[in-house]
Amino acid sequence: MTSMIVRAYVGRGARLWLLTRLAVGIVFLFGQGDPLDVSTRNSFGLVLVSTVACVAETTRRRELVLLGNLGVSYAQLAAFFALPAIAGEALLRILMSIVAA
Repeated sequence: MTSMIVRAYVGRGARLWLLTRLAVGIVFLFGQGDPLDVSTRNSFGLVLVSTVACVAETTRRRELVLLGNLGVSYAQLAAFFALPAIAGEALLRILMSIVAA
């Protein structure tokens, strides 16, 4: 597997995580909640929703056959999409704990 494939899918995962985080933040804002809520349950849910959205986007683009021919399994694809979301949520949690202190 080449780094070009990894960069493309990790980049897509990061973009879709940002969009997911923004959409959930707007919903929380309209519901008078904290848009930057970084509780463990919310973070896990956002990572899961972001990863599912990325897999759905890849399926919509009909790229699964190409990735299968290149030797990329579903587990690897899910990891490519989950890693930027996990890193982003961890970074957000660290930043929010610094700000709260």
